[in-house]
Formats: sequence, C-alpha cells, structure tokens
Amino acid sequence: MNVDIKKIKAAETRNLRQLILRPHQKADELIYEDDEHPDTVHFGAYVQDEICGISSLYKHKLKGIDEIQSWRLRGMATSESCRGKGVGVLLMDECTKHIKNQNGFLFWCNARTTAEGFYEKFGMKRYGDVFTPDGLGEHVVMIKYL
Repeated sequence: MNVDIKKIKAAETRNLRQLILRPHQKADELIYEDDEHPDTVHFGAYVQDEICGISSLYKHKLKGIDEIQSWRLRGMATSESCRGKGVGVLLMDECTKHIKNQNGFLFWCNARTTAEGFYEKFGMKRYGDVFTPDGLGEHVVMIKYL
C-alpha cells in the first residue's frame, strides 16, 4: 500500500477525529484549543486521494514536567480500512521527525489504555495513573524523551 504523509489543515482532521475518536460528538465540535496556532502541525496519511490517518502536534508543556520543548500528540486516528497496515507507524515517524527538527525534547500524549501497547513500540512509557475523561474511556499519559 502506497501511503503519502503530508501536512494538512486542522479542518481536514475533523472528520476522522469524529468518526474514530469521538463518534458521540459532531465534527464541528472537535476544534481543539491551539488547532490554528502557528507552532501546531497536522499530518494526514493518504492512500491514493483518500485520507485514512491523522495526527496533530501541539507545542504544549506536560503538567508536572518543567520542559519547555515539549510536544503533545493529539487526535491520532486511522480509519478502519487502513488500520494494521503501517499508517500509524508512518504518522508517528513523521511526528517524531518534526519534533526533532523543532529541537523538541519531550514527546507526549494522552493515550487510550487500549492503544498503550502501540505507543510503547515507539519507546513511550506510561507517566502517572489511569484517568477517565468524560465519555472517552480509560487513558494514560505516555512520554518519551528524544
């Protein structure tokens, strides 16, 4: 499968955010804080002309860690048709490359506990306890120093 990873606009992430991550919300409700900030970057994974994966990176500090060069992964999703075919790996690689190019030091995310094993494959480790955001299931913070 030929996958192209490219930078996209925040608005282009919202359909998959809604479909995969927050089906109980409308796509127009999924405008995240700092989606349009100049430091924020959104990536789309395309197979032919169809977007099948997304990820967004925000220059956000993690509460409890005093590191200003911290980048948060948020809204990572892969469509059912592309899941298990390496799209998530390509998106994570692109995110890591971007953070390193920006002289970032800490890569972190709030991950669903069901996805914890995926993030561990990239060297991310659990930081803190399990928590449950409203209506979203159990999550953990995952971190990696680059």
